[in-house]
Amino acid sequence: MSWPPKYLWTQIRLWRDLWLNPPDLLFVPAHTIPFLPIRKKTRVVVTVHDVGFKRLPRLYKKIQVIYHDWTMRKIRRRADLILTISEFSKREIINLYKADPEKIRVVYLGYDQKKYFFQEDEAVLKKYGLEKPYLLYVGRLEIKKNILNIFRSFILAKKHFPELKLVLAGSGGDMFEKIKEVINTNKVDTEVILPGYIEEKDLPAVISSAEVFLFPTLYEGFGLPIIQALACQTPVLTSDLDPHREVGGDAAVYADPSSPQAMAQEIIQIMSNVKIKEELKEKGLIQARRFSWEKTAKEIWEIFSFMLK
Repeated sequence: MSWPPKYLWTQIRLWRDLWLNPPDLLFVPAHTIPFLPIRKKTRVVVTVHDVGFKRLPRLYKKIQVIYHDWTMRKIRRRADLILTISEFSKREIINLYKADPEKIRVVYLGYDQKKYFFQEDEAVLKKYGLEKPYLLYVGRLEIKKNILNIFRSFILAKKHFPELKLVLAGSGGDMFEKIKEVINTNKVDTEVILPGYIEEKDLPAVISSAEVFLFPTLYEGFGLPIIQALACQTPVLTSDLDPHREVGGDAAVYADPSSPQAMAQEIIQIMSNVKIKEELKEKGLIQARRFSWEKTAKEIWEIFSFMLK
């Protein structure tokens, strides 16, 4: 059966099906659940990845802030259990929404260990028009991902490494035109490569060939790309924020995301010091092995089994 309206599938269509055929447990791995009552008692588990819209509303559209804030208030009352992806996100949910700590469980995300490992493939680089040496960012190209400061740190690092390029891989997001305008104004558009979306099967080769993987975002619940880069033995420079330290441990390099100078300094040090680079690669492999989708699935299944006893 098709669903013509663009919105409210969860609140109308899913709720209707739950009313007609109520399950013992409903798991919604996203930031919304049906709020109308169901015919029989159904345990509801929902995943809340982060509450960045509440902490940093200036980085989101107003309608996004209003909608997500409304759903979080409903979730706090309606859900039997909230799964979240880091201890940092758990603290944020408790502090910003006064949620019951006993109703929140942390389950880390994972990565595909069979896909993400060091691999070189010149054909993949050629496919996306990439030339080494390059710095790499992967994700949405938008202001809240700190793209402008990534660009500014690249300009500073390039003074020490004239051949260096910057690869910003991903689809355009909020204020993408502003980002392109800044790049063009600095007359380095040929040094900044925008390959667009990179197929997941090609990502490990693209990450493995980078000098440094950049992920200095302003707010995250977890930071999955950090793990993927560590698994590919690529040095990671990320924000000096609690969730990033929780994920990267001692295997990543941290800098103030508001300071292009601090970020550039770390990039220069990594690229200039072979010993530091090799140590980061070794530590990265060890840290990445702490995470897997198998471990994630096992922990969630154990939670469900306990709830259904």
